[in-house]
Amino acid sequence: MLPGASQGTRHAYFRALRAFYRWLVRRGLVEVDAVAGVVAPRLRRVAPPALERGELRRVMAAARCRRDRVMLSVLLDTGVRLGELVSMRWEWVGEETFWVDGKTGRREVPLSEWLRWTLLGVELPWRSVRGGDLTSKGAYLAVRRCLRRAGVMKGGPHLFRHTFARLYIRAGGDQFSLRRILGHSDVRTTSIYVELEMKDVVVQHRRYSPLVALLEEAAG
Repeated sequence: MLPGASQGTRHAYFRALRAFYRWLVRRGLVEVDAVAGVVAPRLRRVAPPALERGELRRVMAAARCRRDRVMLSVLLDTGVRLGELVSMRWEWVGEETFWVDGKTGRREVPLSEWLRWTLLGVELPWRSVRGGDLTSKGAYLAVRRCLRRAGVMKGGPHLFRHTFARLYIRAGGDQFSLRRILGHSDVRTTSIYVELEMKDVVVQHRRYSPLVALLEEAAG
């Protein structure tokens, strides 16, 4: 079936056929669902694209006003969604956590001491250049402009969410605390960030190999 097609293409065709035959059965146009016993093509899960540290430094340097620098800092420190970023209010900000209101309702998110200090003096809700409340579209465009100035031509604020999650796991964070920080309702959504690329596996192996540890202990 579809020789040469990618795994994603095969899986998309399978989903379309499955939905079509279920519709035919519900309408009584056919008696048997011809796809019911077919095993779905295997789809390898790929971690979403994320920024590397060099790209992050360029993006942060591309912010031309304090508001944009602080917004980028919030996204990178917490992984909040765009709507949750825009929802920030000072009365919801504590010493170690803050509350956001977004896609999955209101939730509490930890913030670093550095971010808490960086937020001081910033107007919340965020302000637009015209003085009104910053909209989700305005925040999206502000972040995207910083990305483009840094040479990152694809992605928007959600790229920071993926970056936060990827670097959090890479630094040794666990997926259960990550799930709570990101507000995922299903742990399977969070687990995709645990499926490390081979270069990450190589780094981890070099760091934790029993042989390397034994040799370092002997040398020390």
